[in-house]
Amino acid sequence: MPANSHSRLLDASLCIYGVVILIACFMVPPMHDYALYFAHWDLILSGADPWAKIGAPNAYGPLYNFLALPYALHSQLPKLIFAGCWLAVVLYTIRCFCALSNISVSVKWLFAAFWLLNPFFIVSTVFYGFNDSLVALLCFLGVIVAAKGNSRSSLMIITAGVLTKIYPLFLLPFLDKRWKNVTRNIAIFITSLLLVYLITYFIWGPSFLVAFGKANGREPTLFSIMMFFYGDFFPFKGLGNFLISLNKLLVLGTVFYLFKRFQNGKLEQHTAFLAGFTAVLMFYKAGQQQFYLSYFAIFAAWVLIEFRKELPNKKAFLSVIIIGAWMMLMAGIVYPLTGYMSAEFEWVRHIIGLPTFILLCISFKYLLFPDASRHIIGKTLA
Repeated sequence: MPANSHSRLLDASLCIYGVVILIACFMVPPMHDYALYFAHWDLILSGADPWAKIGAPNAYGPLYNFLALPYALHSQLPKLIFAGCWLAVVLYTIRCFCALSNISVSVKWLFAAFWLLNPFFIVSTVFYGFNDSLVALLCFLGVIVAAKGNSRSSLMIITAGVLTKIYPLFLLPFLDKRWKNVTRNIAIFITSLLLVYLITYFIWGPSFLVAFGKANGREPTLFSIMMFFYGDFFPFKGLGNFLISLNKLLVLGTVFYLFKRFQNGKLEQHTAFLAGFTAVLMFYKAGQQQFYLSYFAIFAAWVLIEFRKELPNKKAFLSVIIIGAWMMLMAGIVYPLTGYMSAEFEWVRHIIGLPTFILLCISFKYLLFPDASRHIIGKTLA
């Protein structure tokens, strides 16, 4: 069959998949986080404060509030927007990856299956409707645009992500390695934030600070190593509490270390983005599974850039795929089947941070020190 016939078949298959996912999103009733968003949007539509003290605290930025508009048209419409954002990342990534000539057909099939059939991605979009899918798209676009040399556009895209959820903030150091441009980016970023939050203040007052307090004050959760230190299976509680108190310093210190390597030419930009977000997941105490949507979106951008090279970092690639398989098992299968790891299964919450941390450390190592890995498994993916 001619190559263009394969391309048309792939495009048709991806379109059908996208339509099925969107229909499923619409048909599945609101649950988990998506059902909690309704309280915030109802407040906005009633003219009240979206950060008011209610049973489901609003931990999101002001751009999230605009989703009350499609919600007013239909309660499932924001969920379709979130799913559409995730589909844009997934379908574009698969389409571009399958067009590469240096990858075997079997690897292309496995890569497509990783994205299309992974229960973690399906549960997160179709059932839970995480708004992180929107942030994931912004992170993906930010990395792709930055790799094309347009750091200012990337800065604005990532800033939009920060105004939705705070964690894309840790991508900003890797937009440029020259101090002149770094200070310029900081100035533009701070000015943009001040402008948006000033408007927010005039509309709703200082209540938007609740979102920052929610992010700062929460206890360790799920896939964070800090949850393992916090849980019942770590015997040294004093040491555990001390390490938990250091979680932000560990993140900031590791990101700064990565920035210095990036600045000194020892780390490529797209790899710095992925390694930086890996560092956040390694040490930050909030380890909700939805954060990994943005992680894998950054990974998707990394793949599309890295695999255009003659010798891509294949071991780092496989290490992140293994993390995806782990999330498939724990977040896509175990989590929903055990009542969100509650009751007699709550012990799972107390231990999953440890193997997750180990897997992230392995990936971090291969991202930073790839040279020894490039020839070891070359025949596996070639």
